[in-house]
Amino acid sequence: MLQYLLLGVISGVVAGSFSTLSKFSKRVFDGVSGPRRLRNRMKKMPQFFKPILGGLFCGVMGLFFPQILFFGYETLNALLANTSMSLGLILSLLAAKILSTAVSAGSGLVGGTFAPSLFLGGMTGAAFHNIVQGLFHLSASSSPFFLADVQAYALVGAAGVLSALFRAPLTATLLLFELTRDYNVILPLMATAGVGSLVGDIVERMFEEKRRDRDSVSWGGLGDSDNDVGEEK
Repeated sequence: MLQYLLLGVISGVVAGSFSTLSKFSKRVFDGVSGPRRLRNRMKKMPQFFKPILGGLFCGVMGLFFPQILFFGYETLNALLANTSMSLGLILSLLAAKILSTAVSAGSGLVGGTFAPSLFLGGMTGAAFHNIVQGLFHLSASSSPFFLADVQAYALVGAAGVLSALFRAPLTATLLLFELTRDYNVILPLMATAGVGSLVGDIVERMFEEKRRDRDSVSWGGLGDSDNDVGEEK
């Protein structure tokens, strides 16, 4: 059970980082964040051209990593079918999907984050499995410490990132349970989803506080206004 709690922590970090990067991408395309020259160009750029720019970026990424295009269900199905994938490839797909989805959402392209969250979670779980297996040389057949197959961790990882991104641990648990109908997976799903939701919220708050501290001009005294009001009362 300990490994699923740790997977929940990692899933929360992945989801929080993805959410923060998506918000930053939106600010960049709005001309609010980034270098001054880039901000000026984004402010002057016609609104209709920004999705074109985001689509061009995603297209280039797709040339190098075609597995991340569209929903990524084929790659997830390969993991669930116990298809062997190297750790380097999994981490590359994870980073590429995070970056391309963040740019896509920030530029104004039509799309959502539900399917990407499942992809990110699947890659996170698979990477976690490969790392643990490589560090401790665990296997389901030759070790006194039981380590489930990669598809189990991909499934639980998907629940963790989905829960952390939408703050819905119960929903994520039930959705992923429907895929397996295996009661033995409920406890790992709940543990990873619950921890992931908590850590994801903490990570987002940390990034938001750091951004607010750096951008004191735009935030003004809003960060301290609540405290001042409380003291006056």
